Amino acid sequence: MKKEPSLPIPVQNLRRIWASKKIEMQFNQTDAAKELGWSQGAVSHYLNDITEMGPVAIVKFANFLNVDPTEIDPTVVAKLPKVRKVLLTKSAADMALNITQAVYDRDDIPHIYVRIDTRLPVEGGEPGDFHYGYIIEPGKMMAGFLKLCQVSKYPNSWMIAVRLKGEKKLRVYLKNYLPEASKIHTAWAIMSVSYF
Repeated sequence: MKKEPSLPIPVQNLRRIWASKKIEMQFNQTDAAKELGWSQGAVSHYLNDITEMGPVAIVKFANFLNVDPTEIDPTVVAKLPKVRKVLLTKSAADMALNITQAVYDRDDIPHIYVRIDTRLPVEGGEPGDFHYGYIIEPGKMMAGFLKLCQVSKYPNSWMIAVRLKGEKKLRVYLKNYLPEASKIHTAWAIMSVSYF
């Protein structure tokens, strides 16, 4: 009898995590495929090692399954250019509260990383402007993080994160719609918005 070849470690890990999360998150391959933007066949091919998982697929699976990509492939970080683990230390819902959450980022310049997991409106602008609305839309099941730095370090930023005096939460303003300086506790330039 022919011995079946063993699956690569990333596929073994993915299958183990998939089986566990499938029960916890209550999804099937079709549901997952829709969320991942793939066909059900593509998901099946990754799970059965018909299609090799590259770094992009590993990160997409990790985000969908809400795990660290290294839990699927312990060597994935070395395969991604200029990626490093960074720590989210603040939450937009309560900037006075310290948190600890690791995420991956492609930039090696230190900044403040702030988790966003609730509706976060962008204040200022007019309906129809491309920047009018929300960082996270109401009703969307998504979370992410802002990369912030001192306004003087990134003067061309058109969105500014502001903590007003007497408030704990973070607000986002278009640069031309900032409140009076006397009302601002702290302001940061928004370098980027990332979702996970």
